[in-house]
Amino acid sequence: MKKRITIKPLIKKKIRLRLQKIRTLLKPLVLKYKSNKIMKKLFALSEFKKAKSIMFYVSFNNEVNTHKMISKALKLKKEIYVPITNFKSKRLSISRIRRFPDGLRASKYGILEPTRQARDIYKRNRLDIIVVPGVVFDRQGNRIGYGGGFYDRLLKRMEALKIGIAFDFQVYRNIPTDTNDQKIDMVITEKGTFKAC
Repeated sequence: MKKRITIKPLIKKKIRLRLQKIRTLLKPLVLKYKSNKIMKKLFALSEFKKAKSIMFYVSFNNEVNTHKMISKALKLKKEIYVPITNFKSKRLSISRIRRFPDGLRASKYGILEPTRQARDIYKRNRLDIIVVPGVVFDRQGNRIGYGGGFYDRLLKRMEALKIGIAFDFQVYRNIPTDTNDQKIDMVITEKGTFKAC
């Protein structure tokens, strides 16, 4: 019996591959410039200024760069958390960090994560803000990630203001969604900030 192929995952895969390809073409200076503009908009939010506990993803592969954001937020005395990926369970754990990048090392996929000795696993289900990565977002708060569902599982169980950060070309008017896809509350790009409608 042939495996049934649905159209929606194929469309999402096509969009994902297209946007990842465009993102890899960003020159380092452009990436730095756009990331800095996004950081300024994020840190200027009243919600961010009030927040005590914030989870950042640790950027790689020409994502919006969060390394400077993490360092700056730590200097502001925020409680900072980052994800640890468990590829067997396809889930993310959350660990508090007190320095950056000290205590982190590259996983086999090249993403910086806290070492086993430095992990301080967060076991509650509430943070003030989660800064969410994505390959593409739309203005309704939908996102397409890398296809593993890691962040969808995390966002489903966590109570927080969910903020996507992306380059302007990563925002579409509408993207296809599935029942397991979790929405975010707002998206920040180098050109603007908008709340999900």
